[in-house]
Amino acid sequence: MNLDRCVDRALSHLGETLRAKFAASPLDVLRHDLGLTIQQVDHLAQRRDDGGVCDGLSFLQDGVILYASTPNSRRQNFTLAHELGHWLVEQLEELYDWLADQDEPQRMLETVCDRIAQRLLLPREIVHSVVAEGPIRARHVLDLYGASNASQPVCAIALANRLPRLGAVAIIDRAKNTVQYASVRPDPEEGWPVVFPWPGQHVPAGHPFRSMLPGADMTRKTFWRTTWGSQEDYYIDAVSDGMRVIAVFSGVDVWGAERLHIDQQRGFDRRPATKIHCCGKTQTVRGYPCQDCGQPYCPHCGDCRCQRIAQREQMCAGTCFLRFQPHLLVDGLCEECRS
Repeated sequence: MNLDRCVDRALSHLGETLRAKFAASPLDVLRHDLGLTIQQVDHLAQRRDDGGVCDGLSFLQDGVILYASTPNSRRQNFTLAHELGHWLVEQLEELYDWLADQDEPQRMLETVCDRIAQRLLLPREIVHSVVAEGPIRARHVLDLYGASNASQPVCAIALANRLPRLGAVAIIDRAKNTVQYASVRPDPEEGWPVVFPWPGQHVPAGHPFRSMLPGADMTRKTFWRTTWGSQEDYYIDAVSDGMRVIAVFSGVDVWGAERLHIDQQRGFDRRPATKIHCCGKTQTVRGYPCQDCGQPYCPHCGDCRCQRIAQREQMCAGTCFLRFQPHLLVDGLCEECRS
């Protein structure tokens, strides 16, 4: 299975009739056809780690979706479609298992849900009509936005899906010089890169995005730098509409922007992968292990094996004041205090 097949499998569970109905009436499908409880709230104290573009939160075991209303905006439909993506993944165990085996399971889950939302809200026919031939361009995001009822993030997702290899489509807030949204396409063979644009990251100092004027565009090779200082080069095609910079990142020069291509070897996530059982499930975790127990940290609770063992320990009720595993205590006393 790959990313595209994962999205196809999730949407097939919903069925063609409900998919078509959802585009016209998302709330009606969620409430009446799927039996979910949908509650509008004025403010969400907790949100998913997706940069704030999806203003929603699900409690899927209880069948509840909370969302922040955005009147006169296309953003609300994206939020509801994204949360529906989380619900669909929960229904299909094979998708859950596949995601657990990925290099970046949480980011891949958010990417899958973004793709589900895009497919529900922006039909392929519209995408094909706008991007008839040739490589995708940043202006295609604006063209798709004008030709549909989809939000700009949905348009970005649709275009990122058409990148030939590693790349991303990012929407950058010009006033804050911050990545507002990014849809990343991992490399089909190498997986997630070390350096890529992600919501919440600041545009690096000296980057050409910072000096783009309204209406300006550019196609060139430039850099991207993470908050911890790692830097890689990308080929980019970008356009500014005044409030935002829309940018397509590509690991290869799909636009012929440079005559000479001397590309350094790109860094990919090479952390060791280990299977662990924690938080009620078995999952593959990519990360460096604890120096004491040699086991990786769970991405959900953040604990390694020795931390989980320590949390189960109980203090002896005797005079030693030491901590022991529960099976070593009898009537609350350790062996020494019992003798």
